[in-house]
Amino acid sequence: MNRYGVVGVIEAVLLIGLFAVILATLQVTYIPELMKSREAEHMDTVMNQFFQLKMAVDMHTVSRSNFSITVPLTLGSRELPYFVTTRAIGSVSIIENAFEISVQNATGYTNLSLGIIKYEAKNAYYVPQTYIFENGAIVLSQDDGTDSLLSPPTINVNSVANLINVNLLAVNITGYANRTSESGVDTTYIRTNYSSYSSIDISDVSNLTIFTSYPEPWFRFLNYTMDNVVITKYADRAQIRPKAGYQMNIHLDIVNIYVQIGRGWIGNI
Repeated sequence: MNRYGVVGVIEAVLLIGLFAVILATLQVTYIPELMKSREAEHMDTVMNQFFQLKMAVDMHTVSRSNFSITVPLTLGSRELPYFVTTRAIGSVSIIENAFEISVQNATGYTNLSLGIIKYEAKNAYYVPQTYIFENGAIVLSQDDGTDSLLSPPTINVNSVANLINVNLLAVNITGYANRTSESGVDTTYIRTNYSSYSSIDISDVSNLTIFTSYPEPWFRFLNYTMDNVVITKYADRAQIRPKAGYQMNIHLDIVNIYVQIGRGWIGNI
């Protein structure tokens, strides 16, 4: 073989080897960080979309009129072309009776079972996160065990002498037309519509219990919001009792919201 030809083959092999080393370095060091950043940006997008969802529900609770609001939700993020990467798949669902408010006084118990909207991100590079819309609040739960209340529920506490007056908005989410879940990486839509309103007044309450899968952020919020009460956290609930010498009265505004998940909609809500 001509020595010039041998030199050309060696140069080609060296170039291929150099390219392979560069590609491997990118794959091992740069690409994971890039994908982690992409997934973090996606989580920021989902958080903003959940705030839009809360705003939509707040508009329904204030207006109490029959109109629909549609909010987009970006479910996941795709792979990076030309590199070995993993897509992050997300899922959103309506879970009925997942949140409960229980009020006890001398006459017995008043129990409200409420539906929630739950989004789960199965991130491959960034910490997996779950966003929950329950009783008008937005909760962020992470796989590392950190739960945070990003946006509080609607509650007003007024203390006069030894009276503690609590006004609490209870938001019930109900699925409509069997459009209650979706998963993937594309953008889906959450359509909300006002359904009904009612209210309850309960006097001389001995305890108010919030049953939730995320008691820690509720416990912290209630501790910050309420005075002259004893708040106890359990594995599945946070319980509020008035201190000795105080009387607690509760007014509950109950709003029912119909929700569809998916592109388009079925029927008139």
